[in-house]
Amino acid sequence: MRKPSRRSFLTGGATLGLASLAGCTAPSIETREAETRVVSPDGFESLEVRNRNGTVTIEPWEQNDVEVRVVKRGFVTEDLDSVRVDIGGDESLTVQRVVRGDDPEPVVVELEIRVPSAFPVSHASTSNGSVDVRRTAGDLEVQTTNGDIDVQRVDGFVDATASNGSVSARGVAGLDGVRTTNGSITVDVFSIRSDTSIETSNGEIDAALASDLDAELVAQTSTESIDVSGLSLADASISRTHVDGTLGDGGPTLTTLTSNGSIELSLLGE
Repeated sequence: MRKPSRRSFLTGGATLGLASLAGCTAPSIETREAETRVVSPDGFESLEVRNRNGTVTIEPWEQNDVEVRVVKRGFVTEDLDSVRVDIGGDESLTVQRVVRGDDPEPVVVELEIRVPSAFPVSHASTSNGSVDVRRTAGDLEVQTTNGDIDVQRVDGFVDATASNGSVSARGVAGLDGVRTTNGSITVDVFSIRSDTSIETSNGEIDAALASDLDAELVAQTSTESIDVSGLSLADASISRTHVDGTLGDGGPTLTTLTSNGSIELSLLGE
């Protein structure tokens, strides 16, 4: 297979399928187009995935190339033809949804990507859809506007932002921050390297903290309660809706904040 240069963009497809769903009596997604492309990561520092209107799934595999499966769904073939996915870039290998002319909002693009286990994934985002990243290398930024984020066993620091959806980050090396507007947050906190916030406006927060975490802890909720019964806090100030204190030897501030929801802070493994 011919490999792309660092500045090239691939728009062709290795495998292409087209199917129409029959028997629909109400407006629905009718047309489906799928293609799979395999690209060498040689010469690139990391992978970035930038989607819109559709899910993003990234996981490792045992091959040396990056596999990108693109599934486009819409009402008519003409809408599908107006949307393409480009693969290329300069420093980062970028998988990106590109639109010719006006963006047909009904077109959903699902991106299923497999990467070599040692190739870093630095960014994954979409506007309407979930983002699911598992067992990748490197620091990771994850974003979605309407959808859930699920990050598991990432060997790097994670920064996750959602507007309407829950966020889960389990088994990650560290956290740089987690935010959502409407949704719950479930995280493991093995490490932080600067002041770090875990925040939601409407939802519960469940954070499991490493026993050797050194941090200043602040937790605040407006309407529910906070449970820190499993933690050992020095110089603690504890009430039903506010907690602050020192974990271990102290360090950067770890803030957990929700307006409408409870907060549970526990030790990892308990």
